[in-house]
Amino acid sequence: MLLKIISFIASIILIFTPSVAAPEKGDVLIETLACTNESRTADKIDGANGTTFYIQRPKADKLNTVKASDFGLSENNEDNFEAFQSALNYCSQHPQTKLVIDKGTYYFKSSDGLDANSCTDLLIEGSDATFVFSSTGYKFFIRNSDCVEIRNLNFDWNWAESPLASVVTVQNSNADADTIDLVFKNAEYCSESNRLAAITQCDPESFTFGSKYSSKEVYLYQDASAVKSVQKISDNTLRVTHNGCMDSFENGETYILRHYVYDGTVFNIRDYSKNITFDNVSIYGSAGMAYICEGNCSHFQIINNFIGVNPDRRDKRCVSLTADAIHIVNTNGCFNISGCDISGMGDDAINVHDGLGYVSAVNGNTITLIASAMRLEAGDVLAFKNNRFENTDLTAKIVSVNDLDWITKEVVVEALPGSVTEGWTAYSTECNSGNYVIRNNYFHENRARGLLLQSSNGLCENNRFYKTMAQAIKVVMDIEPTLWQEGTGVDNLIIRNNTFEKCNLSDWGSVIEIGTNIAGRSAETAVFTNIEITSNTFTDIPSRLMRVNNVNGLIFSSNTVDTGKFFDKTNLQGKAYFGKHCNNIDYSGNEYIDGGFLGSKKAAQADGISVWAQINSQL
Repeated sequence: MLLKIISFIASIILIFTPSVAAPEKGDVLIETLACTNESRTADKIDGANGTTFYIQRPKADKLNTVKASDFGLSENNEDNFEAFQSALNYCSQHPQTKLVIDKGTYYFKSSDGLDANSCTDLLIEGSDATFVFSSTGYKFFIRNSDCVEIRNLNFDWNWAESPLASVVTVQNSNADADTIDLVFKNAEYCSESNRLAAITQCDPESFTFGSKYSSKEVYLYQDASAVKSVQKISDNTLRVTHNGCMDSFENGETYILRHYVYDGTVFNIRDYSKNITFDNVSIYGSAGMAYICEGNCSHFQIINNFIGVNPDRRDKRCVSLTADAIHIVNTNGCFNISGCDISGMGDDAINVHDGLGYVSAVNGNTITLIASAMRLEAGDVLAFKNNRFENTDLTAKIVSVNDLDWITKEVVVEALPGSVTEGWTAYSTECNSGNYVIRNNYFHENRARGLLLQSSNGLCENNRFYKTMAQAIKVVMDIEPTLWQEGTGVDNLIIRNNTFEKCNLSDWGSVIEIGTNIAGRSAETAVFTNIEITSNTFTDIPSRLMRVNNVNGLIFSSNTVDTGKFFDKTNLQGKAYFGKHCNNIDYSGNEYIDGGFLGSKKAAQADGISVWAQINSQL
């Protein structure tokens, strides 16, 4: 009865509410397969709303086989860098090669990264071998290459030389003296020489990132004054004197102490590389990320991968990676991530976006941009969004770029439109990380978010999300001027047939979030269009199910919502909230297993009366 009353009232309000035009869907990509040579086959990828693209792979039986051992790769080497680099150099000079690695464990100590440069029709057969790294930085580049596949190969970090992270329990926390004792679960990692980079509360039973309803943490490396001294007071205990940043930590709480954060990456795909496949690759450890895809690379896929703590080392290890698993930025898109098991990272599972620049000053034809991760090259064309974050038709061609510091760029353009001013944003028209499929994966028990989806024409389906510390999926345009600038807007995103269990464990807001952060405020327009969230199952929800802003055209229907018994019951649990600049919302046909008093949880909240009426008239 309550829902009927709400729906009736909403319908009356809606009669007197002016309508906003629904957005048209943008054109989708439909590729035709170009003729492949006899050394290639191709995987057809079917994406959102008819999107189709192809990723070419080398045919093993059409390639000339060489063995990595012929170039000196050996389990007996202290450092196999020179040997394997010699093998990669051979492959660069000899297209249509199958490089076979004998099964074994191979150590790499060089600070340099392996470089597969200008390779064509290359298959690296790993034979279940394991590469173990012990230095930070990028470890394996793929540059200027076409049709490369790496399969059946494992990557690990040398924990015996330097652990990536440690599980610690708090004792003797003294806010008056700014001291804290950290008791190590594994005493062999208790050393004054191990860096204290970041510390995040974790589950005291599973020792995975995030605690129920709590997420205390400090990024210690970001503040040189955070740690004043470290003293080893027993075989398994460090006493830390700090600047007060850990005064809120309480005795008995359990934390993951990372010794590295953004200190390395296993694979870096860049420089217009295309048709790149990673099949059955396992990454057990990295002092940073597993994959960075950038530099206008395109048509790549990460399939059947395992990114997580080595199953044989769970008693000694608590993290797989110390940062994101897969970071995709400033590419030409067309990628497929399917059949993967991804967990245990110190940051998001997948982050897809293109870079932005925040205009901090304008002087004639010179723009000062705050841009930490943006393609800025002479000859590129910039497009602009105004201070409301609306798209404009204004563009400018880059003449030169001067780095003032790591984040501040001085960009000279041929002719700057006169209306461009401080507070606007710019992005490169040379990048489009859209057109992608994320399918049949298992994302679980990592710090921060599951997926950050900030590019268009995406399909996210048949995935399982379990115990993500924060939002399972976040669709965002995010500008923190001194830290990061990500996302140019999203059109045509489908999220369907996924399961979400105990996600947003630490209650960072909601299980799914769609919205903007423009230097601490929201955009003043709808920057997300044609978003579909259908036929998903949500169980054990600690918080709001969904928080939405800046959307014109959202379908949320045929979903099953069960708030469950794992979290405390609250009035907001499982509810949807619609804030500013939301229109054309289809919120219908959803089943709420535990709907609250007379189904009240099914009724959505909204800031504006017109949006509230538009949504709740459909109940």
